[in-house]
Amino acid sequence: MIKGSNLNAAYRNDDYERAIVNSSLWAAAGDALGWITELSRGQDGVRYRTGKGRITAPVDWQRTIGGRGGVRVDLPAGTYSDDTQLRLGVSRSIRGNGTFDVETFAKIEVTAWQGYALGAGLGSKAAAANLSKRGINWFSNFFRSDRQSYVNGGGNGAAMRVQPHVWGATGPLPETVGQVFRDAIVTHGHPHGFCGAIFHALCLWDTLAVRSIPSMKRAREFISFLDNLPLIVAKDDELAQFWLPSWERETKRLFPEAIRGFQADALADIQAAEEIIAAGNGQSYPQLLERIGCLSDKFRGSGFKTALAALALSELYAKQSIEDALIISANELDSDTDTIATMAGALLGAISDSEPTWEIQDRPYIEAEARRLARVSLGQDQATFAYPDVSSWEPPTSQSDAVVRFNGGLALAGLGPIVPRSREYQSGNAIWQWFELPFGQTVLAKRRVENTALIGEDQLPGQPRISTRAGHRDDADGRQNRFAFDEMRSASDDRRSVDAGPSIRQSEFPGLDQATDLIISSGFDDATLGRLIKDCIDHTESIELTVSLTSIVAKARLARRRRR
Repeated sequence: MIKGSNLNAAYRNDDYERAIVNSSLWAAAGDALGWITELSRGQDGVRYRTGKGRITAPVDWQRTIGGRGGVRVDLPAGTYSDDTQLRLGVSRSIRGNGTFDVETFAKIEVTAWQGYALGAGLGSKAAAANLSKRGINWFSNFFRSDRQSYVNGGGNGAAMRVQPHVWGATGPLPETVGQVFRDAIVTHGHPHGFCGAIFHALCLWDTLAVRSIPSMKRAREFISFLDNLPLIVAKDDELAQFWLPSWERETKRLFPEAIRGFQADALADIQAAEEIIAAGNGQSYPQLLERIGCLSDKFRGSGFKTALAALALSELYAKQSIEDALIISANELDSDTDTIATMAGALLGAISDSEPTWEIQDRPYIEAEARRLARVSLGQDQATFAYPDVSSWEPPTSQSDAVVRFNGGLALAGLGPIVPRSREYQSGNAIWQWFELPFGQTVLAKRRVENTALIGEDQLPGQPRISTRAGHRDDADGRQNRFAFDEMRSASDDRRSVDAGPSIRQSEFPGLDQATDLIISSGFDDATLGRLIKDCIDHTESIELTVSLTSIVAKARLARRRRR
């Protein structure tokens, strides 16, 4: 059994906060070190970037950004990649009361991330581009291109970013796993992607709960825990009614069957890892990478295999310095150096009393977000990032469209005004430049030379606000309160003990669940159906929520007709 129904119960408040801060900082340190060597094409590539053949600490370096038509950019020591970028995006999307706003993460954070992504994988970039389209929701991002498709997205782009769900956990383990799953399926639709994310979250949960790195025997228990995943999905309205039917249709597999297939693959890899660790020779980690496929083109970025490699590395170095573990990861040049290092950093940092001494980009902001999440988990009301209203949000359609003009300067759409912090790097019609956001994060953002796009305040955040545990709504500033299925569900759950009666005032919308119940219980009465759809439009001002309501009702009516 996985321990820790209350994750922080065994800690004093300041001890738990220290564990989360250290986990966060070491995760960023691993990312910063490993990104230097990622896809470097051997020691000659590392030497070309840094002047050194082996990396033992973050250094100033250079890398070509933007592909063949890009530019060679100066990267200060401690610069992190997409692993930490997306991890911070997930963190901001966790409200001050602990709820994960998956809509803002998918439609704002991920689409804005296109403008400043560093080291991003093809699958994550394809997912972000598709989310920029109108009508694509967090649960319907079934993209397909010549090179990538959602249901084949088994990479580690989800697994590397899910730590904030554990750091800020306020409820029992299944609830946290549900949040991790919602997060993962925004971009990754293959079991190796979303189960890999859950596996890493379970590793981190257990590390914090028992204050030690899990063994491979425990890893088997984490795989067994995935027996619960079909039920967790079935209990989630949006997942069960929208995502799951589409996923099973696209994959031509039943979800429980797919989970069992993943479990068989995972247990085979764990068996291999156990055998290599038991042998106990000095080459255990490189041999493990070779044995489970982490050095091959096919499996190098696998979500689960990367998470397993990070756990094995952490187990091997649990009694040694974290620096040594991350250096080993960064110098295994045919592996996914930064993601294994960042995940191992999160695990080892959670049981460390020491913070990194290495340089880390945006260290004060990373630490502040970690403290916020720790305090959320401890039951203290914390600030919530005030995203633009998703129902009126206009996502950037490409990487070059995220940086726009605002109030005489520049802004990163969805995240705020930006201030230049470096010289410009120009290639053709594109410019890359380091900028700082108002909350302390720095980004190397891309924009057009002729930047004419102008946005208004409704496309930028408002002032952060304190969320309370009495309710999930964040009404200050009039933002982020009209398009959140989880909020609608919470509101309707609160009302279910009250007999709503056959009629509702025209100016109210009772929430997605209760509106559906009223329509079905009325026998799909024309007046009830029409009135509630109209109230949904008028009260929520959300096209996507209205479409969701009509889709649920249509599915329910068709199911009843088929039974008859």
